[in-house]
Amino acid sequence: MFKYSDYIYEIYKEKSFTKAAKNLFISQPALSATVRKLEEEMQVQLFDRSTTPLTLTPEGEAYIKAIEEIFSIKRDYENYIIDVSKLSVGSISVSGANFISSYVLPKIIVPFSEKYPMINIDLLESNSKTLVEELIEEKIELLIDYNFDPKLIESYPLFDETILLCVPKDCDANKGLEEHTLTSHDIQSGNYNSLKMPIDLTNFRNQKFLMMKTGNSMNYHGFKMCNESGFNPEVTIYFDQLMTAYNMTSAGLGICFVTDTLVKAVAPDENLVYYKINSEYAKRTVYLLHKKKRYLNKAVKEFIRTAINVYSK
Repeated sequence: MFKYSDYIYEIYKEKSFTKAAKNLFISQPALSATVRKLEEEMQVQLFDRSTTPLTLTPEGEAYIKAIEEIFSIKRDYENYIIDVSKLSVGSISVSGANFISSYVLPKIIVPFSEKYPMINIDLLESNSKTLVEELIEEKIELLIDYNFDPKLIESYPLFDETILLCVPKDCDANKGLEEHTLTSHDIQSGNYNSLKMPIDLTNFRNQKFLMMKTGNSMNYHGFKMCNESGFNPEVTIYFDQLMTAYNMTSAGLGICFVTDTLVKAVAPDENLVYYKINSEYAKRTVYLLHKKKRYLNKAVKEFIRTAINVYSK
């Protein structure tokens, strides 16, 4: 029944016999004939050929679900073999948003790769919401992020960060707030928490905000802080990546919320000033995540251990 599961799954992914045949390096007629033969043997129709793109029949959907379960079992066994090989071969899929991939993950990947040079690291980038979904669907093994369902996901805290208000230096709303204003150099010095007083966000209630999209941790924290201050921010643009919002703020398009982690990581920007915010929502924790009850091979466990060790220092 599952003799041609790779063929069926490729057609399902591509939603086309022609594209699937090309990927499988066989002719389209041969592929179609093979699927027809399988359907006749099982006495079901897997694909609705009257639709464009190609879709699954209910029987086809059940078949694909069974195939994915088989693939999951095969992956678990392959991971077991990696354990046996003592980390001499293998791979890990690690993911994070653009900023995480650029500035957080390298601090983990460098010492891990020095110790285990034969382990391939597949680094994936996307928005937070998409990556959490892919983690649950077991398309990726590890994720560094903020939001997660503790019923489904195991978490390892790496470090805490502070959320700041980021404002173009020439913004009129900065006038009279000198006792609150922080520069990039203040934050990068590491002792900025002892400098200046937190800002009252109502000073910026009439400004145009650049916010992260719904589902992103910064969207949640940003709206919570504004709502605490008694207003709903006027949002000009929603972004997938924090770095993009930061750069747009530097260009003068609006104001945004950023983290001290970001400000410390990038080059000082003389076009921007920053403000501390007196709110419980101005703090958040960065976690290393994996799906609960998923088999973790030795390489993944060692990557987790390395990450915890790096950020505990």
